[in-house]
Amino acid sequence: MVLELAVSAGCNIIVTYNKDDFEGVEQFGIRVMTPRDLLFEIGELS
Repeated sequence: MVLELAVSAGCNIIVTYNKDDFEGVEQFGIRVMTPRDLLFEIGELS
């Protein structure tokens, strides 16, 4: 249901601790990352 919602909403990223639950999501143009990965990407962690 989370993937379906993300695709319908036009999301680019799903942030989750359960990355294994979203294998193959790249085919929908969505990236999956952990909260820590996101914080690194936006510059809040170094």
